[in-house]
Amino acid sequence: MIFPQLARRAAVALALTPVLCGHAFAAPPPAANSPTTPKSNSKFCVLEDASTGKMMWAKNENVHRPIASTTKMMTAILLLERGNPDDIVTAPQGVQTLPDSSLHLSPGETIPLHDMMYALMLRSANDTAVAGATYLSGSVPAFVEQMNLKAQDIGAFNTHFVTPNGLYAPDHYSTAADLATIARYATNNLPEFNKIVRTPKYKVQRSMHKGDSWVTNTSKTFLRDFPGADGIKTGYVRQAGHCFVGSATRGGWRLIAVALKSNTCRQDVESLLNYGFANYKRVPYLHQGDSVGQIAVRNADRPVPVVAAKDLQVVVSKWKSVPDFSVTVTPLPSPPSAPIAAGTKLGTYAVIANGKVQATGDAVAGEDAPMAAAAAIAHTTHNLGTRIARGLGAGLGAVMLLCMGVMVYGRTSPKGIGWGRNRIEKSVRRVD
Repeated sequence: MIFPQLARRAAVALALTPVLCGHAFAAPPPAANSPTTPKSNSKFCVLEDASTGKMMWAKNENVHRPIASTTKMMTAILLLERGNPDDIVTAPQGVQTLPDSSLHLSPGETIPLHDMMYALMLRSANDTAVAGATYLSGSVPAFVEQMNLKAQDIGAFNTHFVTPNGLYAPDHYSTAADLATIARYATNNLPEFNKIVRTPKYKVQRSMHKGDSWVTNTSKTFLRDFPGADGIKTGYVRQAGHCFVGSATRGGWRLIAVALKSNTCRQDVESLLNYGFANYKRVPYLHQGDSVGQIAVRNADRPVPVVAAKDLQVVVSKWKSVPDFSVTVTPLPSPPSAPIAAGTKLGTYAVIANGKVQATGDAVAGEDAPMAAAAAIAHTTHNLGTRIARGLGAGLGAVMLLCMGVMVYGRTSPKGIGWGRNRIEKSVRRVD
């Protein structure tokens, strides 16, 4: 009878092992055999595919909310796109008065922009956002204006910034959906952004306060414990509550989740991400070079066929049949004129299912598009006429200058008076 007792004790010990070890590395949930539902306490949340923007779950995703330090994603975008990482940033006057999370910069202190980016995104230092804004645009208001223009450019239309760091201001807001849009833009276009936000800890180089050089990622627990975690940004001010924009990549597939105003925002994001991986999948839809339609091009004799610029996958539910997809093409606002070469971007395309956009991509010319014959003749005639007009203009101008020279020389020189008179008389005789 001793062996069954030992067996039971061993089973109990094995069951308790994860508890005693503190769940240092959380395992992904078992594969779902039926649809699941995310457990989110946040009333303002969204889950999207990082590549296509396909929305898999959302709750009040377009409601304006204060967003705290998730603001710094846009600050980082501008600094990475328009700054030089080797530039030395000088802390401006007044930077030492900023509240809350800080690198404790002193006016006049210098720090390389490259290192300052880690303090901005890992420690979420409010003073580095102000120093970066002043470095890039000369002042915080000028920088914030650029933040708002960039938000519009990338499609975050329900966003308005007042500060570069997210400290509360009544007219400073965004939405869960817009924060996902901003995060998708950064992660898809800025490799250095991805490198920074997945870094657990970093030592910055600075000219003062060198004892305070290590910055730790505020998302370190998420990065350590959640399978595939690779960013992105936490935030908190009293008016916004706890906020988190998180992402994870599994099998090469990256999802982005946002949870606002929640005391369990990290768990909310994890639940959303697990839900996405468990209930959705990617399926190939277009390969690079596949036809997506045609676009009329000025001076071409016919519409130009356009193709997908690169491979595209769509995100579909594991539990539903694949929907019927259609493709619509939108020309660029100011498309180029013929002649154009194959591969020239002429517009964008959208994959539609059930009346909703599922994915988008660039539409490029599938073949060379020469100028139409009539347009070519008109173009050649116009150019020839322009050259002739320019030539005649130059010739007439030379004649006029010669006449003016003769008149001036004739009036101012005794010798020239006779010479000029004789030239004019000869001209008159030739006319007669």
